[in-house]
Amino acid sequence: MRLYPRAGLVTTAALLLPLAAAVPAVAAPPSTVTAYSASCPTAGVVSQGYSSAHDGVDIANAQGTPIYAVGAGEVIASGPASGYGQWIRILHDDGTVTEYGHMYQRDVAVGQQVQAGQRIALMGSEGEATGPHLHLRVRIGTSTTVRGIDPVPYLRERGVNLPCTPGGGGGETTVTAWTEANVRSCASTTCGVVSTVQANESYPANCWKTGQLVTAEGYTNDKWVELPLRAGGVGYVSAIYLQGDETGNVSRQCG
Repeated sequence: MRLYPRAGLVTTAALLLPLAAAVPAVAAPPSTVTAYSASCPTAGVVSQGYSSAHDGVDIANAQGTPIYAVGAGEVIASGPASGYGQWIRILHDDGTVTEYGHMYQRDVAVGQQVQAGQRIALMGSEGEATGPHLHLRVRIGTSTTVRGIDPVPYLRERGVNLPCTPGGGGGETTVTAWTEANVRSCASTTCGVVSTVQANESYPANCWKTGQLVTAEGYTNDKWVELPLRAGGVGYVSAIYLQGDETGNVSRQCG
């Protein structure tokens, strides 16, 4: 295990966006499956929260604001929907479904596999809406007749607080590189380069996973850290290039 002294955190806009501000914790819904590491669904203000009269949460912003997948999963619906105008539904590995409504453009199709933080649509005001916003609903299971659960504690359990900044991922963890290194599309040097990290600069991090064994300066490490990208989606950097312990001091393991 390689240890490096922690450097002072440096703000950077080259790759990633700042983390979302923390808010007081509340009880999250019970889950029988380990929660995945979520990404921020969109930028904006929470214009309406979850209540007995409103089955979801509304995040308002300008027409065309990008909307991102909260988590990895399969698109099980993408098209016209009553009330929504248009909607997208994503089934996640933990059995939950996130729904996105009122967009004016959809970027994904049924059957497509998406990643956390991947752009899936552009915000609109189609259907029953008084202005552009994302209506985000979360259901346990795929049924469309079961009432949704509150998205706020659901997201918080997975590391995202609303309102949030896209690209913030888990929203509470940063890593610092000790040298310039490539960020790749998967946890292997065989995958394409999607960005880079710079020496002594800090970046938001989602989680870590085991990947290809990498050797540098006589040390080896098979841990890779998932970073949210400014353009949407995620990339992976070998933790051997990060200050701290073998995971770059990232405690959350990717689901």
